[in-house]
Amino acid sequence: MKLRAPLAAAVVCSGLLAGPASAAYISASDIVSGSSGGLTFSSSGGSLGLKTVAGVEGAGVTSGAGGNEIDIGQSITADSSSGFVLSGTTLAFLYDGPEFGDYQEVATITANFFGSSDTSTAVLTNTYTSANDTILSLLIDGVDMTSLILGASEATSATAGTVDLGALFGNTLLSSLTYTATAGTCGTGSCNNQSDYGIASISTASVPEPATVALLGLGLAGIGMSRRRKA
Repeated sequence: MKLRAPLAAAVVCSGLLAGPASAAYISASDIVSGSSGGLTFSSSGGSLGLKTVAGVEGAGVTSGAGGNEIDIGQSITADSSSGFVLSGTTLAFLYDGPEFGDYQEVATITANFFGSSDTSTAVLTNTYTSANDTILSLLIDGVDMTSLILGASEATSATAGTVDLGALFGNTLLSSLTYTATAGTCGTGSCNNQSDYGIASISTASVPEPATVALLGLGLAGIGMSRRRKA
């Protein structure tokens, strides 16, 4: 069976779009290594560091009060030169007090959109209501998106205080993510240790490679030129 040239180009491009995936699961130790899954990782306020609590590893920053966690004034940034889609991330050591003298801890994740100056910000707060609770809230650009919290472990001194988050920024192609800690309010206890936490993992979804997108563009352009000639 023969295909006319413009249609053939479109079919070839469609096949390429369904080709090899770039999805990745990036662990805390991968983050601390500096690069994994097509992302590079950097820190401010100290070097990248690894911490383990209750058998769970979290990537953080050295030199902070929390010891290898992301403290106030510190950050971890994930960068990509070709763009990526965040499909999920798990945070660790996000407590609500009184364990470890913590406040009601707040994690902030800021996304930079690929190819533009637009940004979006997710703010996750662990709120204390009673011992061993898991009451969390999630705002994205000020809108309640708590439904994107997929699960959480109880915040106690015997647990890692993990929180599983879904695709915070949808299918938007991102150039970078920055994880920071934001000051929280006192829930209960001594409250002498401000917000800090670690990154247990980052998951990315498949995206077309730039060459694939370019070929698709050529295919669509071919269809348009063919139609103009017929007209």
